[in-house]
Amino acid sequence: MIAMPGKGVLVIGYGNPGRRDDGLGPVFAEELETLRLPGVDSDATYQLNIEDGAAIAAYPRVVFADASVDAAEPFEWRRIAAASEIAFSSHAMSPEAVLAVCEEHFHSRPEAWVLAIRGYDFEFAEGLSPQARKNCNEALDFIQALIRFWREETMESKKKTILAIDDDPDIRAALRVVLEAAGFSVGEAANGEEGLEVANRIKPDAVICDLMMETVDSGSTVALKLRESGYSGPIYMLSSAGDAVQYNLDARALGLSGIFQKPIEPKTLVKTLKAELLGE
Repeated sequence: MIAMPGKGVLVIGYGNPGRRDDGLGPVFAEELETLRLPGVDSDATYQLNIEDGAAIAAYPRVVFADASVDAAEPFEWRRIAAASEIAFSSHAMSPEAVLAVCEEHFHSRPEAWVLAIRGYDFEFAEGLSPQARKNCNEALDFIQALIRFWREETMESKKKTILAIDDDPDIRAALRVVLEAAGFSVGEAANGEEGLEVANRIKPDAVICDLMMETVDSGSTVALKLRESGYSGPIYMLSSAGDAVQYNLDARALGLSGIFQKPIEPKTLVKTLKAELLGE
């Protein structure tokens, strides 16, 4: 089984700073480090080696930054995969070989890219050429925008989804406003049958269902059918019948996590869901 680690992004910049533009990779990594972007770690090194296979195993994404003598200006960006064979010379390895070490020995398969920054002067001297400096700056702008996109994408994918089942569109609209403001995604259904179909499609993290829709016991029927289908998330009932409804429903038999009385108090709703789903 391939493990997917839980950190953010590792950027490895490699090359020889003693040969002018060949130092583009390390310069890129060092300057990225000074930006202190959340969830981003940087490493500047002379060349890739076997130990880098262990380092990248802790990250879901890795970027290898290096100088290129023939890349399109200002840089080229390409996705890479693990090499079919692990090969190296003088202890130096290619990014693909490092990925192969990571996968074979550390059972991790991070997404990986090469950022090839165009260089021009590779003579023995220190400092980037003016055009290479410009290319490096453009690469830094690019990677910052990309990391922001990745972060937003990750946050969106971690959103918890709540399914609201109620035949009153105003109730559903009110639930959507409150829940989306609290950072949840919201699915809707206007009756029990539709609710079961939507639940099967969107796989909600929690369900809020009106007790009385087209039939008096429709909410409890939905709860039973959800449990019979294998749904294991929390299910909450909405009731306008007052606290007495809690004594007339066998919440344990229905697999309910709780009952909210209409009109719902937004703070109580959000607090309950965050405690249940996010541990807050």
